[in-house]
Amino acid sequence: MSDLLCSAKLGATTLALLLSAASLSAQASVTPDRTRLIFNESDKSISVTLRNNDPKLPYLAQSWIEDEKGNKISSPLTVLPPVQRIDSTMNGQVKVQGMPDINKLPADRESLFYFNVREIPPKSNKANTLQIALQTRIKLFGLPKALENVSMKNPWQYKVTLTRNGQEFTVNNPT
Repeated sequence: MSDLLCSAKLGATTLALLLSAASLSAQASVTPDRTRLIFNESDKSISVTLRNNDPKLPYLAQSWIEDEKGNKISSPLTVLPPVQRIDSTMNGQVKVQGMPDINKLPADRESLFYFNVREIPPKSNKANTLQIALQTRIKLFGLPKALENVSMKNPWQYKVTLTRNGQEFTVNNPT
């Protein structure tokens, strides 16, 4: 009986260690200020703030744009500057710039791109050190002029009504 109890405790301890190791996550030092970007065709560019969250070290931030298939592109959208140094706890800024080919995007629907930022850590002074460059990838939507004018001044939520009749509620959704 004691062997069975020891075996069960060993199994439970092993399971707890495996589960706690699986919950470890990596935190990027260089992060963009949002999780989605929307590039209106009528805009020439949009700015993205990059923050270095490391309290001690400066990082290089390499930025680029990919199409929906994951291929690096430089047109119809590009990023300026593609590489910059961001000191510890400071912000940097990149511009997503529209190129002349922006007019060739579909006029009846959004276009999907990906904005990528790779943090490049400084060279370590310690021997036998493994350094990992993390990459952040967020969605970038190209919005044509035809869809920019879709009014959000009167969204569907304002058309839905909730009426109380004694103990009952009635919902009217005319959309």
